[in-house]
Amino acid sequence: MRQLVALWLLCLTCLVSCSEGGPDNTGSGGALTVLAGSELKDIEPLLPQIEAATGLKLKLQYAGTLDAVEQLQSGAQFDFAWLASNRYALLTPAVKARVLASERTMISPVVLGVKADKARALGWDNADKPPTWAAIAKAAGEGRFRFGMSNPATSNTGFSAVLGLAAAISGQGDALELKDIDFRTLAAFAKSQTLTAGSSGWLAEVYQREADSHDGLVNYASVLHALNASGQLKTPLVLVYPKDGVITADYPFMLINPAQRAAYDKLVEYLRGETFQKAMSTTTRRQPVNTAVPSAVPAHTYFELPFPAKLEVINGLLDAYLNTVRRPADSTLVIDTSGSMSGERISQLQTALTGLTGADTSLSGRFAKWRERERITLFRFSDRVEDMQAWQLVEDKSTNAQRLQDYAEYVRRLSASGGTAIYSATQQAYEAALKRQAQAPDRVYSILLMTDGKNGDGLSADQFVSWFNGLPPDKRGIRVFAVLFGDARSDELETITRPTGGRVFDAKKSGLQAAFKEIRGYQ
Repeated sequence: MRQLVALWLLCLTCLVSCSEGGPDNTGSGGALTVLAGSELKDIEPLLPQIEAATGLKLKLQYAGTLDAVEQLQSGAQFDFAWLASNRYALLTPAVKARVLASERTMISPVVLGVKADKARALGWDNADKPPTWAAIAKAAGEGRFRFGMSNPATSNTGFSAVLGLAAAISGQGDALELKDIDFRTLAAFAKSQTLTAGSSGWLAEVYQREADSHDGLVNYASVLHALNASGQLKTPLVLVYPKDGVITADYPFMLINPAQRAAYDKLVEYLRGETFQKAMSTTTRRQPVNTAVPSAVPAHTYFELPFPAKLEVINGLLDAYLNTVRRPADSTLVIDTSGSMSGERISQLQTALTGLTGADTSLSGRFAKWRERERITLFRFSDRVEDMQAWQLVEDKSTNAQRLQDYAEYVRRLSASGGTAIYSATQQAYEAALKRQAQAPDRVYSILLMTDGKNGDGLSADQFVSWFNGLPPDKRGIRVFAVLFGDARSDELETITRPTGGRVFDAKKSGLQAAFKEIRGYQ
């Protein structure tokens, strides 16, 4: 009997521990799970410090802004969420209902980083007399300011810039309606965007390598400070805070799992405390929310723009920006249909490609689909290029519906056979894109390669690199992105993407559909 009582007490103790948010009941290895914005990868060095101080181990799973909202909306299980901003998330009823508590942890406004000489030429180098958003859009529209910015549908920095511009020009504050938005000014702003990206981190990396091709970029102030401190820029960046205001990331730490309330309170107390705030500001160059802690970077006074109160306004703005405001895209797909793609693999490919027509009705699917005015070219290859098809989308919805139906029917008929000529197919697709670029230089050109195998036919890796390096410098600006799938080798794909300034996306973990949607943020 005494043994039974002891066992019962032990079970009761375990249940109480779990209900109070003990760290051993979620995640792997006792870790508490955190859905984190991709911007928070720079917090990873501080995770051991957090664990040592609180006894709580955090496991961060990264996602873009809309992807994170979609995961919370769908009921994905996490203990906490830690995003750059939760303003969009809290306008989504299903997500708002899951956020049980929220506390700001750090601050970084979204501003412009402008090369010092360009800032002087434009008269933007006087912090006491900054330009308005309208003046910035005018300079871009006239080709006097060429900049990089992340995709507003996938990254918080691009989202904040577009929303800030729309809100500032309208003057309507949180009462902003779609009818109040000056899309002509937005179009002028977008006209000189010379670099796009799916994340603020990748945008900064590419700008650092290609700074000679751009006058500046839109990003978090913390990222711009880090670029200046890196010693890798020929010309330092002047941080420009538009006169009529900016939108700030405040990195709210949110409670999702009610069973982890005690752990949440303990973490928030530490995250907002002096020790973490000082280490965070030094490491990431963000501003502390704890006023007792001095910032590691110079503080700047700025006006905070109000956030629209209606979800439909934000979604409408994003739809319009992607479809009618930004420069139209020319997107090439180089698709492997070799014998190894038969069965489940070709089915996954067909689902991913068809999802881009709008068949994927998820939140991320809505903003990843093919856009109005976009030109889509599909090269199907095995041991050689088997076929090439193209579809030109326009602004007429009924015309697009028919063309996307034709595209979907073509995808449905895809079949697998033959060998694998990765480099030859990519070279042919690149050469075709160059011809189109010569005729329509104002489009945004990119190439997406998807393969599940190793190169066995046609050009070798060395031959492809030799060919690419032999192109005139002005012909090397089309980025090639690649999807790692099946038995494909990352080193082969890096050989293609690295010289072009592109990158490889791993579909072995996320699946083809998720990888294709992520890449859309870079096109």
